[in-house]
Amino acid sequence: MKHPNMGLHIRTYDDEVTRHAHDYHQLVLPLAGTLFLSVDAREGEVVQQRAAIIPSGSSHGFAATADNRFLVIDLPDRLAPSLDRLPRFVELDSALRHYVQFLHAQALSDAGATTSQHPMLLLLLQLLQERHGSRRQLDRRVHAAQQFLHDHFHRSVSMAEVASVAHLSIRQLNDLFRHQVGVTPHQYLIELRMKEAWRLLEQSDLSVQRVADAVGYASLSAFSDRFRRHFGKPPSHFRRLST
Repeated sequence: MKHPNMGLHIRTYDDEVTRHAHDYHQLVLPLAGTLFLSVDAREGEVVQQRAAIIPSGSSHGFAATADNRFLVIDLPDRLAPSLDRLPRFVELDSALRHYVQFLHAQALSDAGATTSQHPMLLLLLQLLQERHGSRRQLDRRVHAAQQFLHDHFHRSVSMAEVASVAHLSIRQLNDLFRHQVGVTPHQYLIELRMKEAWRLLEQSDLSVQRVADAVGYASLSAFSDRFRRHFGKPPSHFRRLST
């Protein structure tokens, strides 16, 4: 089965068992009710604090209880090349549950247009990978570049610097990093900054200007513009959610 529109969807299911497969990945996140799933012969439930990950091509059967509602995210293979390495059923901690509610609000408001969905879903995948993914054996040059980005994302970083640390040209680093991590070093740097900015807005009392400074943006307007393009909402939206 091929889906024409990739992105966020709010769906309900009936109690009749259905089985199929499709050529894109799918995440099923709980909103209300219980969804019983069998994915590659592994059985589990999507309920309250548990989500399901259905890799592209996986045969899966499903049925739900009455009065159910789920946030379903369809993802092309290229957007999540290592998603099939995650468990089929994963627990959601408080931060992930909060982010699911944010995505739910985006889907309800239709604010999650295609241009803003991509970075929001990349952040969700990164959060899932950090919590439930096994450590992959990265090329030492990619690991060096990745570590450099983690250590220095709070300041201005040029891709020439990152390539120099990895002893590669910028083009070679982009190709190798994308192949192993799934995004370019520049995209990875943006994800690091946006994830930390979201955390600080939610969990600290720092002003938006101080948050911008903390994630490497000297210009508040540049930070606010990037944040809005990344999440589809301004920084003040997350600050309101935390109060």
